[in-house]
Amino acid sequence: MLQLIFLIAFPFALWKAWKNIQMAKASTGWPTVRGTVTTAERAKVMFRKQPRITYSYTVNGAPFTGNRISFAGGYPPGQTDAILSRYPVGQQVGVFHAPDSPAEATLETGSNHQVTAQLRILLVFFVLIILLNVLNFYLKRLNEQTRPPIRTYGAMEIVDPTWRA
Repeated sequence: MLQLIFLIAFPFALWKAWKNIQMAKASTGWPTVRGTVTTAERAKVMFRKQPRITYSYTVNGAPFTGNRISFAGGYPPGQTDAILSRYPVGQQVGVFHAPDSPAEATLETGSNHQVTAQLRILLVFFVLIILLNVLNFYLKRLNEQTRPPIRTYGAMEIVDPTWRA
């Protein structure tokens, strides 16, 4: 059942990870505006602490607020303090925004191993599920071949020719 849920959700997760990588690559050509860091804190995301940076910026006179640091899905625990120290509250920062959608913004552009990690993890899980299903199929076939046949005795009607109703 878990495999079925994964196989149904997999294409959507794969598409989202692929789009994230494509946006990360495209972000290297995005225009830059000046912004200000409004909050910088550690936030508990799932089971670990992650940096949470909020910044405000203006594009063509319209104010925006963003919180994307980069396109990475997460950061190793050792990098949280380094990221927070790069973006202290009140600091002026360069904010990269999508030309057609200024609300899509980031502080760091481009793709790296942390950005592609989501895609790699999904592909590893997909391969593992396929291998487990093939192994399960093979073991069931092997078990059927080595198991003695199951004897069934059908219900038989015994008719006594000397009995009359």
